[in-house]
Amino acid sequence: MPQRIRALVVGAGRGQAQVRAFLDLPAQYELAGWVDLDTARLHAQLDKCGLPRALGSNSFEAAIARSDVDLVAVATWARTHEELVGKALRAGKHVLVEKPYASTLAAAQELQALADQRGCKVVVNQQWRYMPGQRTVRRLMTERAYGEPQTGHMVTYKARGGEYPDSPQSQLWQMTVHEVDSLLAMMNQPAVEVYGHVYRPPRTTWKRESTVTAELTFRNGCRLTMVSTSDARVHTNELRVECERAALVYRNTRAFGGVEDILAGRDRATGFETVPIDPGSSETSDLDRQVAAGLAGWIAGGPEPETSGRNNLQVLAVLDGLIQATATGRPVTLKV
Repeated sequence: MPQRIRALVVGAGRGQAQVRAFLDLPAQYELAGWVDLDTARLHAQLDKCGLPRALGSNSFEAAIARSDVDLVAVATWARTHEELVGKALRAGKHVLVEKPYASTLAAAQELQALADQRGCKVVVNQQWRYMPGQRTVRRLMTERAYGEPQTGHMVTYKARGGEYPDSPQSQLWQMTVHEVDSLLAMMNQPAVEVYGHVYRPPRTTWKRESTVTAELTFRNGCRLTMVSTSDARVHTNELRVECERAALVYRNTRAFGGVEDILAGRDRATGFETVPIDPGSSETSDLDRQVAAGLAGWIAGGPEPETSGRNNLQVLAVLDGLIQATATGRPVTLKV
């Protein structure tokens, strides 16, 4: 049996999901430790998972210095990712990091260069792209089942009910990052240009930007408009792509964790018809486990996952481009 990967989880909040994924993959992973600054919260989570409190620690530096730790899962606030991922890589550890990889493209590029230099694998937990409906759209677009994509839109209205934890460009780096990753995955081709705005609507109660509007140009020339907001009243998520021979529509009642639906319309007389969704699970735990399994396979010598740090740079390039476009009022050519 191949040696199991000894994983250290950082963060007792979202980190619960990574602990669960590692425990659900006992042939590939062993939990080596769990770090959080809040001892009471950490002990409560260890107890909840039926794990010994001896696995807990308040010192990230001491935990990553251990020679028996192979991988660090960073599940903390977005603004802390750059520092924690950097420390893990400099300690020679593989990394699984919650989105975003880092809060700027430049920081992520530096981290990726460090990972390559140290021979470490980095995967970003962008698990939305593995939902069966999104995988079905990706397959149909890859096969060109309805011809070349021409134009369309992607809209996501999230009724979050409040702001994200304090971080620069919190809507971009904590929500739009998911939508851009899903869009690039479903289109299965890179974006080459982006133009748009990151802003606060006139009557929003958010202190920071809550909304993004954008236009993305893809490699084949297709252009899609995009709306992304977490300051909505009711959830809505829809991707519609006008292809040569049909309009393809993907919907999810909540953007993530909801019910997926796919439709295709070939002509006005017939209208839209339901497209079967390929088999798969939309459960968050199953998607997290799929990402973790892909990373373990890569470390063992298998293929590089779609969600590798290197591949994720394309997502961050789009977000970075939106920040630039907001500041300059001009489209931004994407070089990643």
